Amino acid sequence: MSHQELAEGSCPHSDKMHEFRAPQNGDSRSPCPALNTLANHGYLPRDGKNIGVWGLVRALKEGYNLSTMLACLLSFGGVLLLGQLRCMSLIDLARHGLIEHNASLGHDDDVNGAEYAPTKVDKKLLHHVCAEGGKFLPGRLTLQDAARIRVKRESACGLLDGPHAEIARGEIAIAIGILGGKDAAKNGVDIGVFHNWMQHERLPADWKPDHTQGLYQTYKITKFVREHMRELRAEQPPKETVESQ
Repeated sequence: MSHQELAEGSCPHSDKMHEFRAPQNGDSRSPCPALNTLANHGYLPRDGKNIGVWGLVRALKEGYNLSTMLACLLSFGGVLLLGQLRCMSLIDLARHGLIEHNASLGHDDDVNGAEYAPTKVDKKLLHHVCAEGGKFLPGRLTLQDAARIRVKRESACGLLDGPHAEIARGEIAIAIGILGGKDAAKNGVDIGVFHNWMQHERLPADWKPDHTQGLYQTYKITKFVREHMRELRAEQPPKETVESQ
């Protein structure tokens, strides 16, 4: 698909209700590509505003086929961390130090104590992140790659505190688990698919989930990333970093 088609908002899906539409001026978006994608495809309100917790649960289930338990955990946990128990807008997720954190794989760090972190994808950073993939399987971003990337990114930006480190690991693990399909724990995700999802915040052409992403499966892959990161740090802190240049 050409960049022109992406910019014009053409959609590879036959489901018009959930066709891709690029955000318009005034729409609310977050630092989270997963939720921005759901808004761009109409699983969440397309303007990214007035989102209730049950609407978030439903969108995660319908858009990514998360289990009810995992969708509820992420949704209720998110609104509790934000302190917004009624409705939220996607931009609320950019409030620094709540859910949003430094050492993102797709966005610049919060600077000068700003209340809201950047929500636009840093294309150079994303390019460097994706270039770190394929070290274990050609053309694939595996959980092993994810662990290496997170170690290098935190080497550049500083270690995260416990809760935000867990959030960061969960973000990349869930993305690989969803986009990579039922064998993602072993085979990872196609690097091109991951890159386009992150950059354009849209679902791949003709993509449909081939499995239910559940809580236990997500726990296992997140645990794998955490333990592999620990092993890498114990061996030798990497000198090179994943950062925008």
